[in-house]
Amino acid sequence: MTANKQSRGWLLAPAAIFVLALGLRLVYLGNIRDIGFFEQPVSDGYVYDQRARGIAAGDWLGPVDFVHAPLYAYLLGLIKIVGGESLWLPRVVQTLGGASACVLLFLACRRLFDLHVAGVAAIWLALYPPAIFFDGLIQKAGLTLLLSTLLLWLVVRSTYQPVWWGWGIVGLVLGLLILTRQNMLALAPLIIAWLWFGLRARPRLQRLQWAGLAALGVVLTLFPWALRNRVVTGEWVLTTPNLGQNFAMGNHPEATGTYLPHKRGRSSAEHEQAEWVKAAEKACDRPLSAREVSDYYFAAAAEWIKANPGAWLRLTLIKCSLVWGAYELPDTEDYYLYQEWSLLLRTLDRVLHFGVLCPLAAAGVVLTCQEWRRLWFLYGWLLLTTLAVAAFVVFARYRFPLVPVLLIFAAAGLVESIRLVLHYASLDGWHGCVSRVQVAGIHGRHGRATHQRNVDRVLLRRRQLRLLLAAGVTLIPVAVAVNLFPDFERRPYSFSYRNHAVALADQGRYDDALSELRKAMDLSPDNVDVHLTMGSILLDIGRFDEALAHFEHARAGDPRHARTYRGLGDALMGKDRFEEAAEQYRRAVDIDPEDYVSLNCLATAYARQGHFTEAFQLFQQVLLLSPQYPQAHLNLGNTYLMAGRPSEAAAAYERALHYQPDYADAQRNLVYALLAAQEYERALAFIETVLEAEPSRADMLALRETVWGARDDQ
Repeated sequence: MTANKQSRGWLLAPAAIFVLALGLRLVYLGNIRDIGFFEQPVSDGYVYDQRARGIAAGDWLGPVDFVHAPLYAYLLGLIKIVGGESLWLPRVVQTLGGASACVLLFLACRRLFDLHVAGVAAIWLALYPPAIFFDGLIQKAGLTLLLSTLLLWLVVRSTYQPVWWGWGIVGLVLGLLILTRQNMLALAPLIIAWLWFGLRARPRLQRLQWAGLAALGVVLTLFPWALRNRVVTGEWVLTTPNLGQNFAMGNHPEATGTYLPHKRGRSSAEHEQAEWVKAAEKACDRPLSAREVSDYYFAAAAEWIKANPGAWLRLTLIKCSLVWGAYELPDTEDYYLYQEWSLLLRTLDRVLHFGVLCPLAAAGVVLTCQEWRRLWFLYGWLLLTTLAVAAFVVFARYRFPLVPVLLIFAAAGLVESIRLVLHYASLDGWHGCVSRVQVAGIHGRHGRATHQRNVDRVLLRRRQLRLLLAAGVTLIPVAVAVNLFPDFERRPYSFSYRNHAVALADQGRYDDALSELRKAMDLSPDNVDVHLTMGSILLDIGRFDEALAHFEHARAGDPRHARTYRGLGDALMGKDRFEEAAEQYRRAVDIDPEDYVSLNCLATAYARQGHFTEAFQLFQQVLLLSPQYPQAHLNLGNTYLMAGRPSEAAAAYERALHYQPDYADAQRNLVYALLAAQEYERALAFIETVLEAEPSRADMLALRETVWGARDDQ
């Protein structure tokens, strides 16, 4: 009966933890359902969503320029195949993964310590606010946590309950983790070292076999993607061909430790890779393959490090401090901005953030140091993950694999501290033990044995007390160092509100977007990027005079930024001041001759003035710089239409739709061009194709009536 009760308790504990973690994450999703990012992924999230759409449509190999870690894109694609385009289902699936990670941490911790430590660690992960935040993003951080905890559990299980195939599964999971977070390749030598030195009680031949199985598991996992790279790019690349870009991003003279855009105004993930490639090819004066681009940037960063070892060492120390700081360094979506939308996240963050976890984990390392021989794998995990992040750039999501191991040490430290304190507070504590040593006689066998036991207990408790004091001494300076970081406050910054405003504006929520931008301006009144975004949104809603004022403010802040002049030109175009607009566009092009967006605008300004010859020449330049730029094809079509050449206009609109099939403006204008060319049947066939996909398109329904009328009149 007792065994049955223990069995039920063993099953109930992880089940309860799973339900708690899942419930909190679902509540959180309800809190943030109205945030602008929920249905509008940005930067990396946007790229993953687009790649997943391609996978769901049958494009399993993907484009040449897809340089993101691939596993999350395929997971997202499979979810889209099952559940369609909604972004609710991926988030729900990720909450299931986050809850499963809590159970896996419980299982790993139970083998390393006991049920009490396992329960504390798993419940903390269930409540840990950054984990809840990451599970709600269209991002790979949640998958990273799931695979990290799975890898930890498998290593621990294979250590204490080995089976011949166990280390092969460890290798497979490590491979999946590398395909999610490439720098986790740093854990491969740690696992081999643990197999060889940590399990040295095992026969050498057996350890060699296990190491071979682990290596085979990694190879089997990575080989399909390496083969895909060979087929798509023509080169053998293990994961993704952007190691050099990532390394250069974090190691150059202006580096700060976190992300800096390669080119201002082109920092989003959907544009950034193209800018890296363009700059490398310009420097080498020839086209480069993906691997050659990576090698170029890696060599440049290595050369800077070689020439400036002192500066590089200082930069690396700064990055290490960022890895271990309490501030959750944001990428595009800011943890602290999400707190404004979620009471749950805001409440939990007050007591369970990284700045609390880290010092408690440090105390736990001290309190468990006597067991270092069976825990050094965890020390290695922390060290190698830190170095793997600090070698590049630091974001909160990059350091996330540290969290499961920190939770293990923090839980062990808390439980052990409570045990020691309660032990010393009991009647059988220190003073009782000392008094028995003092009064115990040493005559006779029984007396001498009792005396020796009491002496041993006193010595043990002295060692325990020293450990407890050492843990306390460690905790305080670590807490100060982690939490008193001078460069960052734990709150949203202006760029966070700006990013959110962009997402809101893309959904047509202009009032909300302007509200977020006002918050950004309160924090940073002269921020050029904030004024540029404010001007762009005001343009979208037709408030051209206000937009003009913000673009002028941006120009005053940075007169060498081409985007400010393009913004001025856009505002002047809205006011039908085409000649003045053309002058601003020319200034933008003078600053950046390869700014094909400004060239496209300049061509449009000439067309609106009736200067068709000059406009066509400029469009040719635009399409040489960016042949796949759909807006240039659209505007070229508009120019052909204004010049009375509808057939050529239709061809231009069709090219725009080739590169962006859902481009509504190109769809409508193609119908107008076909109507002007009196190609009524083609126009009707195209309208029916659009309506088949979107039956409620009011503009297409109205155009169908127009085409019917024109055909009947003819």
